[in-house]
Amino acid sequence: MQKMKYMQRPFLISPLAIVLLSSIVLLGQENDQSKLRIGMSAGLSKNLSSEIVPISEYTGFSGDYNKTNYRIDLNMDYSLKGGFTIFSAFNYSNLDFTGTYFCAVCDFAFPPSPEEIEFRFIEIPIGVRYYFFPSKIRLFSELGLNNMFQLNSLSEESNRNRYVLGYKLGGGLEYSFSEKIALQIGFDYNNSISNLFKDSYFGGSDLKLKSITFGIGLLKRI
Repeated sequence: MQKMKYMQRPFLISPLAIVLLSSIVLLGQENDQSKLRIGMSAGLSKNLSSEIVPISEYTGFSGDYNKTNYRIDLNMDYSLKGGFTIFSAFNYSNLDFTGTYFCAVCDFAFPPSPEEIEFRFIEIPIGVRYYFFPSKIRLFSELGLNNMFQLNSLSEESNRNRYVLGYKLGGGLEYSFSEKIALQIGFDYNNSISNLFKDSYFGGSDLKLKSITFGIGLLKRI
């Protein structure tokens, strides 16, 4: 079995993400800077993906997701009318799991042992957030798309898609310390829409990347 190797070439950010992020920044600079907020957050993530992780026609990993991972975010939101905001972020996510290698056409002298599989992504979510009860303490919900870029390969055998599109649902609570600084505590659920691999294996089944993250962070109005 080949050990995993990280990508050696830089990934490409989708044109849609660049256009939307640039538009938010320009709006904040040219129209009303008080509507734009930036910040950082960190959270604990749980991988909820498929039990079988195929990497070729006959090989793959049996996944055990009894492991807590993490995510680090650079966040941005721009206020619209009526409690709505446009949000985006630049995230580094760790979705490692314990995997046991299998091969349907191999004859192992000894059964493969479970090993820790590194599964890392850069994520650029873009979506809409709605804030309830405009006050010092307010609740919010969010819905958006998630642009995901794989940073490492499960194996040299895997025929992966480096770019994966997903969706995210979330919500949480915000507490404003002042007009410029706010604390956010929230969660989000992420699920892939496009496939992580270019080919379908094991009767056409594809790995669906699913995760839930609980995090805390600060936002500053600029």
